[in-house]
Amino acid sequence: MTITELMDSENPSGHLICPRCETSLPAHANFCSACGERIDKKKNEEGEAHTENGNNDAHREEVDTIVGLPSLSRADVTGLQSDQPLKENAITRQTYKSRVRSLLYRARNDSLLRNSIYIMATNVVTALFGYIFWVVATHIYSTYAVGLGAALLSIMTLASTLATLGIDSTLVLLLPRRESGNAWSLTVNAGMATGILSGLLAGVIVVAVLPFFGPEFAIVEHYNYAFALIIGVPLTTVSLLLDQTFIAERAAHNKLVRSLGVAVLKIPLLVLPVLLIGQLGALGIVLPWVLSMALMLIVGLLLLLRLQKGYRLAIRGIVGQVRSMVSLLAGNEFIDLGGILPYYLLPVFVAARLSPADNAYYYTTLRLSEFFTMGSYAVSMSLFAEGSHAIDDLPRKVRSTILIIGIIIGPAMLFCFLGGHYILLLFGPDYARHGLVLFLIYVASTLPDAITNVYLTVLRVQRRLVFAGMINVGMGVITLVLTWILLPRIGIAGAGLAFLIAQSAGSLVAGVDLIHMSRHRRRISGSALQGDAGQTEPEDSNQQIKDVPGEVTY
Repeated sequence: MTITELMDSENPSGHLICPRCETSLPAHANFCSACGERIDKKKNEEGEAHTENGNNDAHREEVDTIVGLPSLSRADVTGLQSDQPLKENAITRQTYKSRVRSLLYRARNDSLLRNSIYIMATNVVTALFGYIFWVVATHIYSTYAVGLGAALLSIMTLASTLATLGIDSTLVLLLPRRESGNAWSLTVNAGMATGILSGLLAGVIVVAVLPFFGPEFAIVEHYNYAFALIIGVPLTTVSLLLDQTFIAERAAHNKLVRSLGVAVLKIPLLVLPVLLIGQLGALGIVLPWVLSMALMLIVGLLLLLRLQKGYRLAIRGIVGQVRSMVSLLAGNEFIDLGGILPYYLLPVFVAARLSPADNAYYYTTLRLSEFFTMGSYAVSMSLFAEGSHAIDDLPRKVRSTILIIGIIIGPAMLFCFLGGHYILLLFGPDYARHGLVLFLIYVASTLPDAITNVYLTVLRVQRRLVFAGMINVGMGVITLVLTWILLPRIGIAGAGLAFLIAQSAGSLVAGVDLIHMSRHRRRISGSALQGDAGQTEPEDSNQQIKDVPGEVTY
């Protein structure tokens, strides 16, 4: 780096500018924190490094001496000082641009951040177009039809999620360690085939059992509702597995493309039947989701071929592959149950304990709150993929995850607390009146929810699946029981309060376990130092895990 470059890389505040990515750095920096470029700081002829102290005249005199330029007069110096505010503004703009370029550089090269951004973008576009979908639905269908349709969609999605049987998380654990070609393809095909069969079975069970939950659901006995549910469940299941395959391979942009297509298509599919045929009741709410899911599943399969993993229709040995995955499937399904049961059963509880109209207020408010508080889930999913690729790097990735989540949810929570009433007014004054308290409770639960999301992800990567399942199922049971008790007493806000209590309890358990594991590691490390290091091997919770599909730790 030349003397001229040195002067270009320093600003009046004493900070340095990286010559490669133009990131603003402290004066003592030796390497760029964004791109790793070495910062070569020159010294003057007297062996003294340039410093940020001293007045402008002395600084200019020193530079003039080094480069052999004539000294400036006091009038020249005064003129230059009058231009100082303009120069400082220019440097501020340059620093801002350099930080933006640094963020873009990290987004391109940091797979944790990149995958997180794509997952969050997927959730944003899904929630945004879902918001538009429900706004349109509330204006062209009755409150009863919207509430019943929302309940049917919740049941369909719940059945499809249960039908994954833990395959989604198992794929994230296994695919990063599979060789491209036949081994990778066989794992994917085993998961997809199992998902299709279990999805069809779940759809049939839903149609057969749902009428027993209440007279409102007897409508599914009609062949058009039955067909939509039986087909919709396996379609949703395979779509979920496809998305997890993209996340596992750090290609979450494909998930964004598929989800965006579904989110956009379902809006015209909601309106067209009303214009051409007339209102279809709750079926008019369900059909757009099923049809858009089917169309974009074809696109998703084409994107699977572009992963450059040598995908092929490998079926030889598929039964043995499924058997080898059984232990991980059971463990991950146990964990998933705690999260999915409350999420999808709560709308059913609200419809049964209160009314379909109350469920419309509840479901709309729930989906709206997710739009602003989805960050922790997205970053945790990216952390899951990163930990599966390199468990040795898990502690550093966890620290980055916590930082990213904090940056996301802090402003989102503040915005929701201040503007929640006006956001709900877009749905109508009734939705603002009935849903505001619930909305604020869900926003408050964002912090404990983020803690449990990250900790459960760490437990998955470490394959402590049983303990993770106990935490998540415990939180789910607390949520469901308290919701059932509180709904008749305080209305739909009872569901949000139950969720907040459950997540806070889960965060407390996570903190206790973290302290316990830290003490355990310190005791083992101390024993190893005192004993024979060649004969004692510490059992670190982040130890390298061999690729044994059935290995599950407690």
